[in-house]
Amino acid sequence: MNKLKNIATIIIFLVVFSFIFYKVGKRQLTGYLLNHDAQRSRAIIIDDKNYMGNSPVSRERSYSYLFYVNGEAYKNDSKDPKLQIGDSIDVEYVKYWPGLNRRVATVK
Repeated sequence: MNKLKNIATIIIFLVVFSFIFYKVGKRQLTGYLLNHDAQRSRAIIIDDKNYMGNSPVSRERSYSYLFYVNGEAYKNDSKDPKLQIGDSIDVEYVKYWPGLNRRVATVK
């Protein structure tokens, strides 16, 4: 029974570690690729809500954006609560992996 608990603990640790490694690794890889091989496109803000932070209380939300590369649609969270449906923004994406994309920050 004790051996089973040890195996379960190791499995849980590996799953948690793998998830954290995946999230951090994906963010780092996305940042690196976009900083070195980014393509630009125009995107439209669509009616796809993403609740932010303490959303059940504050109800602050942002909308997703949608853009096309070679006829294929890609979307992501704009992370900007000021943007409204129908607004257009610039996005950058990895040429051979458009699923890795981000909104281009605008300087005001």
